[in-house]
Amino acid sequence: MCAPGKRAERVADEAVEALATCLERDGAVDPWLADQLLLPLALAEGPSMLRTSAVTRHLLANAEVIRLFLPVRIDIDGALGECATIQVEPTAGTLR
Repeated sequence: MCAPGKRAERVADEAVEALATCLERDGAVDPWLADQLLLPLALAEGPSMLRTSAVTRHLLANAEVIRLFLPVRIDIDGALGECATIQVEPTAGTLR
């Protein structure tokens, strides 16, 4: 969104467009928050579920990294750029 030399008006327009797109979709959280919530949900004691307005490459990468380090199942039921339900559930080897 931001870049050196970009006019403030253009930054504002891009932010408004991103918000409008997010609000038009069927998601409880925006794509930037969804990937940040994965780790706390992976560390929770029970299963969690959320809906995001768009699957991003960053979300998919974060899910893969978390799966490598924690005993957790993360299911993302949508395609890149689409709305998705994300289910996060600790598995048998949960660290406590």
